[in-house]
Amino acid sequence: MPRGALSLLLGAWLVLTGHAQARSTASPDCHLWQDCRDQVEQAIAAGSFERAHDLAWRAVQRGPKDDPALMFLLARAQSLAGRPQDALVMVRRLAERGIATEALAHPDLARMRALPGWPEVETLVARAGPSETIAAAAPAEKTMPEVARPETPTPGLKPRRSEEPPPADAPRTEAARTDAPRTDARRTDAPSADAPRADVSDTDAPGIDVLGRTKRRGVSAGVAPASVAPVELAAPVDEAARFTTDGFVPAGLAYDAVSRRYLFGDRDGRKLRVVGEGLDHAVDLVRAESAGFQDVRALAIDTRRGDLWVASGDADGAGATLHKLQLVSGRPLHSIRFEADETAVVPVDLAITADGSVIVLDGTGGMHRLRPGASTIETVVQAKVAGATSLAPAEDGAWLVAHEAGLSRVELSSRRVSALAAPTGISLAAFERIRAYRDGLVGVQAEADGTRRLVRLELAGRGRSVRAVTRFDTRIEGTAGPVFLALSGDDLSFVTMGVQSTSPTPAGATPAREPAEIVVRRIRLR
Repeated sequence: MPRGALSLLLGAWLVLTGHAQARSTASPDCHLWQDCRDQVEQAIAAGSFERAHDLAWRAVQRGPKDDPALMFLLARAQSLAGRPQDALVMVRRLAERGIATEALAHPDLARMRALPGWPEVETLVARAGPSETIAAAAPAEKTMPEVARPETPTPGLKPRRSEEPPPADAPRTEAARTDAPRTDARRTDAPSADAPRADVSDTDAPGIDVLGRTKRRGVSAGVAPASVAPVELAAPVDEAARFTTDGFVPAGLAYDAVSRRYLFGDRDGRKLRVVGEGLDHAVDLVRAESAGFQDVRALAIDTRRGDLWVASGDADGAGATLHKLQLVSGRPLHSIRFEADETAVVPVDLAITADGSVIVLDGTGGMHRLRPGASTIETVVQAKVAGATSLAPAEDGAWLVAHEAGLSRVELSSRRVSALAAPTGISLAAFERIRAYRDGLVGVQAEADGTRRLVRLELAGRGRSVRAVTRFDTRIEGTAGPVFLALSGDDLSFVTMGVQSTSPTPAGATPAREPAEIVVRRIRLR
């Protein structure tokens, strides 16, 4: 064979071999979570720590939710792969749930134990008990095929879990903690925005009838009771967290029920801060230098996938961007800017649907969507309203939007919008923030005297009208800064800001940003 031909064949073989190796290491080649778990140990034994990390994440994502054994396996892989801070957070989550691990002595976690934050977590781990506890929590192998079960369950027999990922509209479950609130109230995991709708209000074009006028052909925007008397309810308020910091204006609040941490957007500081429940000291989770934030505007947790989404942008609407981060550590994963020719967008709120789509609300009532895996953000509704502030999912795939004049119902699939009907004497204007709760909404609404109240609305008519109103006796002063809400089961947390007194600024000196006291309060809705 000529030497030139032999060289070509050898070169082609090397290229193909290189591609095959790249494919084998680029992504985990496992489908069932048990296979991913087993391959983690093999990768660790081979010294392929980055691959072990990827496989461990795949096992956690596909395996039983919040499984302690898989979470501890991930912590080991994180430490070995040079992510000891991530491992520390994961071990702390387990310890705070009272689940014992081998974190005190496991050799794979040596890097984690060298961190300055380890002594505090070490105390929690030691308090959890003997390390063999975690072995009992490991999921049992499933080798039998699925079979039909009788209508009457056998006493003591638990239903089996399918090996396939749950469907997008399956109800989510909270972490396996006995003290975690459990209801279907947390509606950030909304039904798909494209769910088909029937019996919708008729309009000529997208737009919000903020006055609730009758649509053409006599179709009403909604039918509400003629009148209803609001229920005044006293609810005890407890303090969940408090800390003091310089120049902090909250811009979003989220609660991670697994780690029991509150996450805050720091608007002007262009970063995220985090504070544990019951603590009085906040730390930076991620800053603009690593995440590329502009002014932080809103944030939301994707509880199904363990992601944290943040919307940032300048006050004039320039450079609006969506940022995807790892919830457990704040590590930036991905950023997508709004199109350059897009109308100026100032995000004010965002939410995550069950299928993983991110819905962004801007201050003019425009709604934008980033579909899972997409590289561009699409504008789905461009409503023109004054002072849009917040959004929440309705039961059938529609969305409710709060703005200065009231609450409106938006259907993304048809781009139809209508005013939410209210009984006589009930105002739906000036809701600063809303969140979906059970069969309606809970939100914070401005009063005529400048204070704000927590209000619950029960909806009827497939979410088109208000049938009952409950006003909680908790009042928030108008000077407390912007109010943000976080809902976890029946517990509603809200953050307020107070400015502490400071000494006068000397003549000619640059005025310092005044220290602010940030307080997270919580009430039980029922």
